[in-house]
Amino acid sequence: MTQVKIIDGNTAVVEAMRQIDLDVVAGFPITPTSSVMEKFSVYVDNGELDTELILAESEHAAMSACVGVSAGGGRTMTATSSQGLELMHEVLYNASGMRLPIVLINGNRALSAPLSIHCDHSDIMAVRDTGWIILMAKDAQEAYDLTLQAFRIAEDMRVRTPIIVAMDGFQTTHTKQRVQIEDSSKVKDFVGEHKTLNPLLDVDNPVSYGGATKPDYFTECKRSQLEGLIESRKVIPEIAGEFKTQFERDYIKSGEDYMLDDADFVFVLMGSMYGTVKEGVDMLREKGIKVGVLRLRTFRPFPAQYIQEKLANKKNIAVFDRTFSAGANGAPLFTEIRNALYARSNAKVVPFTVGLGGRDIFPEDLEECIGLFDKEIDYMESYWLRLR
Repeated sequence: MTQVKIIDGNTAVVEAMRQIDLDVVAGFPITPTSSVMEKFSVYVDNGELDTELILAESEHAAMSACVGVSAGGGRTMTATSSQGLELMHEVLYNASGMRLPIVLINGNRALSAPLSIHCDHSDIMAVRDTGWIILMAKDAQEAYDLTLQAFRIAEDMRVRTPIIVAMDGFQTTHTKQRVQIEDSSKVKDFVGEHKTLNPLLDVDNPVSYGGATKPDYFTECKRSQLEGLIESRKVIPEIAGEFKTQFERDYIKSGEDYMLDDADFVFVLMGSMYGTVKEGVDMLREKGIKVGVLRLRTFRPFPAQYIQEKLANKKNIAVFDRTFSAGANGAPLFTEIRNALYARSNAKVVPFTVGLGGRDIFPEDLEECIGLFDKEIDYMESYWLRLR
């Protein structure tokens, strides 16, 4: 039976995990996703699920366990955040290089130092080149929905690539919102049975995973890995189309926009600040300033064509990065947007650093941003909103 619940993002993810036939979940809880493992363990402990739950000695060990399970032919996932995601960093390359369809839930959180348990995107941006698909949820409903779709995407035989579903720490992981939980039987039908490919435990057909290679074949291995990400550009909207047919929520596009068509100024961002910026757009529209916002849901593979379709005719684009790339000529999302528009647009693309360590941004900040477009900007320095 379909139910509407008032729950936070972590609980929404656990609801999805409960409905999926998981063989093994391995984890080492860390704020702000600790409750994912804690709440899921209750279902295992009371016998409602027969999933094997592994409490590892570290995040590195947790991802290593997932790699072993997936290589062996099992369906597996984990959850982490911040320093935990970085402790997994080495193993993330192993998972993607071996094309293992693992699902990882990340609660976006600042990296130390100084120590912060609050949200920014420094952790997820630090792993953007590890070869994983990365989807960014704006709220608890998307966290639930994208978790269900993640297994279909990762396990698709054309893709066979691990996937991260990321949601903002505390803003999404801990904020209670209205979430529609679908009927479990329909969810199981949508996700389907886990399909194995060359399982390590098939002793009648022995295979090797992750063995050492020489320069003769390393390049070919990396090229094969890239094919999964290239194919995912087709598979992600296909799966989203099936999801829309089944559950009537639309994730076919790589993002969503608001008041974009006639906008003279466009704000581009990812994650939970979308709602705040939409309010700012409404405030500025009341003043007669034509502004709009574009939010990306898919970050890897980067949706360059989607960006070009949405922004090629725009003249003023502000990119909000919830992180910074120290010493680089611009933060990650900014450089991706500018690169996608290169030679296709005459837009002025301006970088803004916002919301580090959980600091709030406010709707009225957008007017300040517009006032900075005529000034010269050092892309490395960027504009920092709400800087004391």
